[in-house]
Amino acid sequence: MDDNTGMKLEHPLISVVIAVYNGQDLVGQAISSVLRQTHPNIELFIVDDGSTDHTSRVLEGYEALSRPGREVRVLRQDNAGCGAARNRALELVTGDFITFLDADDTMLPHHLSTLLERYEELDTNESGSRTVVYANAFQCTTGGINAGRLQYREKMPNPADQRSVILEYNIGSLYGLFPRCFFMEVGVFDPEQVFVEDWELWLRAIYFGWRFDRVDEVTNIISWTGGSMQSQRDRMAAGEEMALQKTLRRFDGKLSAEERTKLMRRLNYGSPLAAASEAEQALRDGRGEDAKEHLKRAAEMMPTQRRVRFKSAIANLPGGTRWLVNRQRAVDRSVGYNEQMRR
Repeated sequence: MDDNTGMKLEHPLISVVIAVYNGQDLVGQAISSVLRQTHPNIELFIVDDGSTDHTSRVLEGYEALSRPGREVRVLRQDNAGCGAARNRALELVTGDFITFLDADDTMLPHHLSTLLERYEELDTNESGSRTVVYANAFQCTTGGINAGRLQYREKMPNPADQRSVILEYNIGSLYGLFPRCFFMEVGVFDPEQVFVEDWELWLRAIYFGWRFDRVDEVTNIISWTGGSMQSQRDRMAAGEEMALQKTLRRFDGKLSAEERTKLMRRLNYGSPLAAASEAEQALRDGRGEDAKEHLKRAAEMMPTQRRVRFKSAIANLPGGTRWLVNRQRAVDRSVGYNEQMRR
């Protein structure tokens, strides 16, 4: 990152934003993971989104730890959702780069320095000025951390393919390192998007010409412990449709024929992620034929998702659905799955 004199900044300021609602049990862990970063120049904004538990008391203690290189600011607002909370912080950040962290997740100590190193490599090659860099993560479930279950298991799409692939599934990450100019050009989180507000922003960014780059190294631990109910999944699907409708209105004249066809298929046939989720549930219940149909639909709408295509192909083999049922149940046992974790 260069300053306004054209000189390379040795330790650019990185702004980290945490939005929290009723997170008294885990937000301290998230904050501590930011303060333990090896990168020396950080400002941390924590937005309490109208918590009704003891979150505010926890945050007061961390605010008192503020010091040069580790500035901690706590903002409070009435409950308005994660997107609005992040936008509140974005009005005040001063960093050369900006990133986010959910209140129940953690950064490993080398997270920010790893992303910054990769960004500087891209910038040296004159390909990083409109790129957001992020890394991989382990999932932490009630069964603990399983090093064999990464958050991102698909290969990162090439920059030339990202306009198309992002219409299938979310290829971005809140935990990326965003150059400050990203939000000046693309805008902030859409307050109407209560669900998938990040994906709507990434859609906007990709069609504005930004691209994502991923470091294969694991630098985050993300929590997957539950809280997802059917009503929320339905609202997630509605949020996906809203994001796609906005993308169609905003960029219709800039979409290729293939992109427009893929977008309209999504609007006509619904969420492929919902179909994949229904397939998983059908396998848990031993409903092999239902799982086969859901997998077929998901694979048709997400052709670049190799794992989904693979499972759909297996489902059509003799004994394939039985194998998938056993595999799903084995995975569920390994992660300590319960119904609240249903996605």
